[in-house]
This record gives sequence, structure tokens and C-alpha cells, in this order.
Amino acid sequence: MPVSESVKWHCLYEDPVLPALEFEESYIVLEGFEHYVKELIHSELESPHLVVKKLIQKWRDSGVWEKLIVIGTEVGKGIVPLDPTERQWRDECGYAYQHLAAYARKVDHIWYGIANRLKEEI
Repeated sequence: MPVSESVKWHCLYEDPVLPALEFEESYIVLEGFEHYVKELIHSELESPHLVVKKLIQKWRDSGVWEKLIVIGTEVGKGIVPLDPTERQWRDECGYAYQHLAAYARKVDHIWYGIANRLKEEI
């Protein structure tokens, strides 16, 4: 991404509500996507990963998808939580990330600062 291009960065850690995505920016970064999924668990009647799937389609239809960079933390590794809501969050994040990766042109997994390219469409 060239430095001269405009970027709108939205931190979902600070505010787990998705912003209105405008078309002025060259790129839009959504950081902390797992917190958005957690917010969906508490506020939606529908499964969060299905909400994310519909959201992806909306982004694709509007043309925002090609400018979007989504950053999410892997929450599925380690010990399975005892709390049912935490387990649901873990599962829903995994499903949501699968939907995001299915439609993404490029997917990177970064672990301890080491990038591993999982997918790249040319």
C-alpha cells in the first residue's frame, strides 16, 4: 500500500460498532474484528457468522470490499473456555474468519510477527 494513499483506520477494540464505510479512502482497516463478533453475540438474534456473511455480501455489492483490510486475532487456540458464551465467541469468530477468507483476495496469518501467506489471488 503506497504511503500517499488515504487510509481510514477503525479500532474495534475501542468501539466494537462498525463505522459507516465511505468511498473517499483508498483503504479501510477494521482492526479487532473478533470484538465486533463478540458484540454480535450479545446484540443479535441471528448467528453472528451469518450476520458477517451478509455483511460481506453488502460490502461486495457496494464496492467497499476491494478496499477493506480486516485484522482479527485468532481466539480459537489454547484451552477451550468453560463459559458457554466464551465458547460461542470462539466458534463464531472461526466461522466469521472462514467467510472473510473465502471471499478475500489475500489472507495472511501472522504469528509472533512472522507472516504466513495463506491465500493470494492475482
